[in-house]
Amino acid sequence: MSSKPAVGGFTTFKAEGHGFDFSRASISERVRGRVERGVLVAVMPRRNASLLLESVRKALPVPHMAYWIEPVIEVGRLVEGSESQSGPSGAAP
Repeated sequence: MSSKPAVGGFTTFKAEGHGFDFSRASISERVRGRVERGVLVAVMPRRNASLLLESVRKALPVPHMAYWIEPVIEVGRLVEGSESQSGPSGAAP
């Protein structure tokens, strides 16, 4: 699936959800009290985030998919000679 706007870089990891809808949880998830989830983290300008969310809503209307948007104060790399960029407007890969 390609997204518009394109997401330049992102991080994914496995997580466990607690406390929301368990109607589609497996038996082992119900016993453990948490469901397996995947998390995607991407830093981008706020407008791009809104466009991306709308695109995902249309392409993948999954009822249990959740999201949140947080401000990013600074993005950079801890490598000598690299430039740190402040804020999501200049989001670094």
